[in-house]
Amino acid sequence: MRRHWVWFFVLLIAGVALWASLAASANGPVSSKLTAAELQKVIKGDVVLKNVINEQTHQGYGSGFCVFHGTTDQFWSVIFDYDHYLDIYPRLKKVTLISHVGNVYTAAFVMDASLTTLHYTTINTLADDKLRMSWVTDMTQPHKYFKRNDGYWQLEEISPGVLIGEYHVEVELDLGLFTGLVTKIVRSMSKEDLPDVMTSTRKRMESGGTWKRPGR
Repeated sequence: MRRHWVWFFVLLIAGVALWASLAASANGPVSSKLTAAELQKVIKGDVVLKNVINEQTHQGYGSGFCVFHGTTDQFWSVIFDYDHYLDIYPRLKKVTLISHVGNVYTAAFVMDASLTTLHYTTINTLADDKLRMSWVTDMTQPHKYFKRNDGYWQLEEISPGVLIGEYHVEVELDLGLFTGLVTKIVRSMSKEDLPDVMTSTRKRMESGGTWKRPGR
């Protein structure tokens, strides 16, 4: 019996160490999440994607990485400019800033998903060092079809005026009668839309806030 308890604690300690290692990796510098070859691609201006989509559970996550030229303040001025999101980002039909208290912004979104419309509200918190903004779904607000839409923006300054950014989104949906659309939407949000979001943010930022999507 004593031997079994010893093995239990060994496995428990190993599990805690693994969790701590994964957590450190997720929150480490952006460049640490890229291979040397991927980092060079990003520095040259390409968008590097990493994503996993589970078509059985209708869940998925995706991370995009790209370079931004400018300051963190210039970057966040785009991210928190909710009044102009429709000028910048794909699929959105309406964005409303509900509240802004200190470093916490709460915003409601309405998104076009082809045959239906998705609603969700996120609580967006900017870290004090201005290198990370995390968001979680506000389940007390309307979240039509969304079981989860969480994620973060993370920045790392690799040289003066040069930022490497990671955009990470985790999505889980329950569309009821529109179940056949779930995998398509999850794939779009966690894979296909990522390069668009990142390059649109870069264009808006580097144009001094004047760039708009074609047709806007």
